[in-house]
Amino acid sequence: MRKLTLGISTCPNDTYIFGALINGFIDAPYKFKVLLDDVEVLNNFALNNYLDVIKVSYGVIPKLIDKYVILKSGGALSYGHGPILVSKKYHKIEELKGKKIAIPGFNTTAYNLFKYFYGNDFNFFHLRFDKIIPAVINGEADAGLLIHEGRFVYKIYGLNLICDLGVLWDEKFDAPIPLGAILLKREIRELAPEINNLIRKSIDYAKNHFNKIKPFIEKYAQELNDKIVKKHIEAFVNENSYDLSKYINQLSIFLNIDKSSFV
Repeated sequence: MRKLTLGISTCPNDTYIFGALINGFIDAPYKFKVLLDDVEVLNNFALNNYLDVIKVSYGVIPKLIDKYVILKSGGALSYGHGPILVSKKYHKIEELKGKKIAIPGFNTTAYNLFKYFYGNDFNFFHLRFDKIIPAVINGEADAGLLIHEGRFVYKIYGLNLICDLGVLWDEKFDAPIPLGAILLKREIRELAPEINNLIRKSIDYAKNHFNKIKPFIEKYAQELNDKIVKKHIEAFVNENSYDLSKYINQLSIFLNIDKSSFV
């Protein structure tokens, strides 16, 4: 049996999508060696060409498209649910000029989107995504750019919403916001149809047997509240996770890459 390396993030949408495949609930012609980690770690792994199949931020794809192709299945194109900027004591973006903003990584879609809408006049520094809310609460950061479950729980910690990049994207482009993609090494691109099919089967299994997948999701989730986990999955797993073909033209223009890079 052929062996492949697979890297996904620990967020509920990834563990939901890949849970059945990783846990052997569906048959696969490959043996996967799996790594689960923070998406910025995965971005850096992809930049170094480490894994065969890997989840990355859309923001980093232009830097590594010579090494990988983009699978049509498994990614996150969300409608209006993008990264958000929060603060404990500030309420407007203008108040944050020159202030310290914690971001989940310089290669993340979140950081690239924030720069796109608001520019560079801020003091950005990198923290792992699950360390950002504590940093804002304790004053280490004046504001924080939240991804994953953080966008659903910030009010619990008394934080102010300064901007929602998903809403800004939706208003400007009237299209789903490209957050995360699943990549495949170019030298094995002939495996794309089969791997896309496996991902779709894994999604179907999760839809039909959620209780079998739930323990795997909870093992890695930042928040264990059932409502938060469900909200997260509903926000980032949709028909585009099954097949993003409808948006290939738009994504190729956005990323400035050839449409043949989508497989």
